[in-house]
Amino acid sequence: MEPISSGSSLQSNMRETVQSQNAEIPPQMSNENKNKPSCEHFESVGEYIMVGGRLFKKSDTNTYLEDLGPGTPVEQPGQVGFANPLPLGLASFSFMCLTLGLVNARVRGVTNLYLLNASFIFGGAVVLLSGLLSFCVGDTFCMTVFGSFGGFWISWGCLNLEQFGVTKAYADDPQALQNVLGFYLAGWTVFNFLVMVCSMKSTWGIFLLLLFLDLTFLMLCIGSFTQSTNVSMAGGYFGILSSCCGWYSLYCSIANKDSSYVPLIAYPMPGSQIV
Repeated sequence: MEPISSGSSLQSNMRETVQSQNAEIPPQMSNENKNKPSCEHFESVGEYIMVGGRLFKKSDTNTYLEDLGPGTPVEQPGQVGFANPLPLGLASFSFMCLTLGLVNARVRGVTNLYLLNASFIFGGAVVLLSGLLSFCVGDTFCMTVFGSFGGFWISWGCLNLEQFGVTKAYADDPQALQNVLGFYLAGWTVFNFLVMVCSMKSTWGIFLLLLFLDLTFLMLCIGSFTQSTNVSMAGGYFGILSSCCGWYSLYCSIANKDSSYVPLIAYPMPGSQIV
């Protein structure tokens, strides 16, 4: 289609098209029906649209549609899709994983989780919400992973809060507490291994996040059974690496050429169908 030089020429060209279309109207139609604008035949050039012999801007068509008859066929706008809940889950998860990893690695001599327990519960609620939102968009994998880890962060905060009385219940037998905690972490090691295997055709960021996280659970589990500080510290460092992978995947999910001068690429795994 040739470019239109002015609004007047655009209107005249489009009127000729409409007049030729109106000439095809059967003579038995009443004058009332002829005068009614119809959306069955229209011309559109650039930001203008000709409907019923009248020229409108496309941005003003909603105002014109209010004047159409109830029987006039109108093209309905497409529904707005849901937002991607993955970045929300990655943001909260990576933050929680970083703070827990720093404490387990005894960075700057910090060994007490008490001040972080409330943030674990709050962060767990956000991760759980991300899992529920993944259900709405039909993402079974993210729903399972984020929903489960939302429960993990909430339960981990509860285990370390005095108000829940877990530590007090094992005050007479500290070794039993460490064994039960090891069982708890062993279960999460198995679960994390399964979801890690299911992420082998996603992106390198997601896969490495789950790989380092599985090593974190494994090290913390062994550290609980053996009460080895060095093994628990190794689990803390793996947790820090896992959070770094989460931060990278988060940035790749929200940064693009329209929002950032430094967009990063989420590199797919071999055989992945992700574009």
